Amino acid sequence: MTDLKRILPWLLAAVAGAIMVAWAFPRAFPLFPETWTITAREAEAIALERLTDLGEPVADPYVVTDFTTGRGFLERRLLLSLDRVPADRIAESDLARRIFQWRVTVYEKGANPEEWTYRVQVAPDGTVTALRRRLGPEAAAEPIDPEAAIAEANEFLAVEGFALEGFEPPVVRSQQLEARTDLELRYRSREAVLGDALPYGVVVHFAGDRLVGFDSWHEDPDEPALQKDLQSFALWNQAHFMAVYLIAIAVAILFLRRYHAGEVGVERSLHLFLLAFGAGLLVIGLIARSLTEGPSFGVFTRQQMTWVWGVQMSVLFFFPLALVVFLSWSVGESLCREGWSSKLAAFDSLFKGEWHNATVARASVRGLFAGVALLGLLLGLSVALSARGVWPQVSWLLDDLWFASPLPGLSLLALSVTIALVRELFGRLFLVPLAKRSMGSFRGGAAVAVVTGLLLFPAYSLLPVGWGIAAAVVQAAVMVVLFLRYDLLTVLLASLTLQVGMGALPLVYTDSGTLQLQGWLALAVVALPAALSVRFLGSGREFVYRWDDVPPHVRRIAERERQRLELETARRIQSSILPELPPRLAGVDIAHAYLPATEVGGDFYDVLALEDGRLAVAVGDVAGHGVSSGLVMSAAKSALAVQVTFDPEVEAVFKTLNRMVYQSARRRLIATLCYAVLDTARNELTYASAGHIYPYLLSSDGVRALPSTAYPLGVREQLAVAVRHERLAAGDTLVLLSDGLIEARPEGSDDLYGFERLERRLGELVGCSVEQVRDGILDDLALFVGPSPREDDQTVLVLRLP
Repeated sequence: MTDLKRILPWLLAAVAGAIMVAWAFPRAFPLFPETWTITAREAEAIALERLTDLGEPVADPYVVTDFTTGRGFLERRLLLSLDRVPADRIAESDLARRIFQWRVTVYEKGANPEEWTYRVQVAPDGTVTALRRRLGPEAAAEPIDPEAAIAEANEFLAVEGFALEGFEPPVVRSQQLEARTDLELRYRSREAVLGDALPYGVVVHFAGDRLVGFDSWHEDPDEPALQKDLQSFALWNQAHFMAVYLIAIAVAILFLRRYHAGEVGVERSLHLFLLAFGAGLLVIGLIARSLTEGPSFGVFTRQQMTWVWGVQMSVLFFFPLALVVFLSWSVGESLCREGWSSKLAAFDSLFKGEWHNATVARASVRGLFAGVALLGLLLGLSVALSARGVWPQVSWLLDDLWFASPLPGLSLLALSVTIALVRELFGRLFLVPLAKRSMGSFRGGAAVAVVTGLLLFPAYSLLPVGWGIAAAVVQAAVMVVLFLRYDLLTVLLASLTLQVGMGALPLVYTDSGTLQLQGWLALAVVALPAALSVRFLGSGREFVYRWDDVPPHVRRIAERERQRLELETARRIQSSILPELPPRLAGVDIAHAYLPATEVGGDFYDVLALEDGRLAVAVGDVAGHGVSSGLVMSAAKSALAVQVTFDPEVEAVFKTLNRMVYQSARRRLIATLCYAVLDTARNELTYASAGHIYPYLLSSDGVRALPSTAYPLGVREQLAVAVRHERLAAGDTLVLLSDGLIEARPEGSDDLYGFERLERRLGELVGCSVEQVRDGILDDLALFVGPSPREDDQTVLVLRLP
């Protein structure tokens, strides 16, 4: 019942979206033909039947049927005229009919792409709008008198169904070729839907004295002014193709890093690659013949061009798209599993075929409804913006990559699968976790919406191009919100619903039962996941990951995350053990720094005030760094604090700590220690060192090391140390260090920081405050090693007598 309540708002949004689609589509696309009755195959049959009007048919022809949507200038011109001329008048005009044309081209076997024999254009209502026969410029013909040509042309047009009273008398134009003189007879239409601003009509062609067909013409003096909008859109569209290559390179870099680290898997990625690339190959197989109408490489025949161009499209377009899918899933899944694995649960379940659960049902229904709602929103915005001259162009929806196919619904579906996978796996699964990690969820999501809206293929565009970019950003932003709020399957199905829905609407709104069926079948496939799983809403069945379901690379990620948490816990425990020393204790100024090489270090330090007014000072170093060193360090630090409480004298401290290290870390780890008792009343220092760097004394006489030598802790069961005594003066400074500073080096170099450089720097710091001494040492060290990572823990402890 809870699931049903959650889905109810989405159902209402989808119903509102569907109502908006039904209301807005004819208003957003006022030039869409109301009497679209034929398919590509039917247009081809009409064309082949009419060829005999011009001559003998070609024996064993190679026939290409494509959909010409290259009249963007004309469509844009008519759309911008709707504020002055009623939409019904423009939509019913001969000009509007020319925007959408089936083009049927007939070749002889072995002909080159330029050597077509017949070319026919058929309007969506079955009207033939152009009928041409090509005669090469080398073909000779007798000249014809213009008056005779006009008489023959009038008779021909009447036979072809033209009402001559609707046209003005023709204007004759001639072109002199080497072998003949060609004529053009231009008949201007009296329809004049835009008045004298846009003359148009029909033109009859003569090759010498042979009538070779008719075509339509128009002359738009405002076409240069429209060129800027269309050029901007064309450049933006080309940028989408170029972006695919840039995206593939960028994601490949992260993929290689994570693959080398064992953080990505490729099994699921290969499945998705094959799905995307296989869908692309299906599209190529269905539309290669029509898509290659026009391009020419000179040496290839028209049939060969189909194969050559088809292979090129597969390799240069669909393969990079599939590669982006492969890389985006590999890296995006790795990023998502680290903290957002729940967003992949429904997709994993559906991909495994386990769709009979509420997890898949919620995502499937939500994705379908979200896509319908977004489709209605975009169409509604288009209608609202139309008053400002902002229009979508319906010819762009009828993409050459699917509409000219013999099965446009199948081609649309296959193309949409590839595009949706690219758009959502890169734009959401990869970019959103990356952006959220670096910029935070809100700013990261906004950045992702802008990037994907500009670089990837939007399902819906507007002109001028600035509004098209805004619409693309809206689409991407909605998908980002869906991903952040829900999961990947919701986003994929919403994107697929939007993409297929936008392409299927023109099919559904035709009067052709065949095209309507293709559109509804494509929509039915998109709705299939929701239809199959909706009955499991409220079932209480959830998809739960089993250990066997988890891919090996995900297990590695989980194990590393567990180790990271354990290290973080150990670091916090160690931080609580190591003291935060006060700036002054018993009159002595104190400054210190502790820089571990890893999350858990092996150095330790302390300054303890004794009951008699003296200070116990210690700096130690357990060999190595990491968890094992940290554990011994913690034990040594605790033992030091306990021992100083009972007996702080130098011999007793070394005896206790040596026994502890020898018994607990024997044969594994050793530790060094410099320990001293500072008597400020007598200005005396009692100290010893077990394998540790000597402490340094900074006084008015300069810099001097205080030597004391003994085996490190844990080497022998009994440890003998040489206890030393040193007289101090007011203002003297004592510096204790760990060997991590002395052995530091720039990355890739064997040149160590060393004692000589340290002592030279200490000499420059004589007389300075404890903070200046500490910072002076660390700044000089940083200048020497640069950005190199620390190879060992580094500790500095500075004390200055009053």
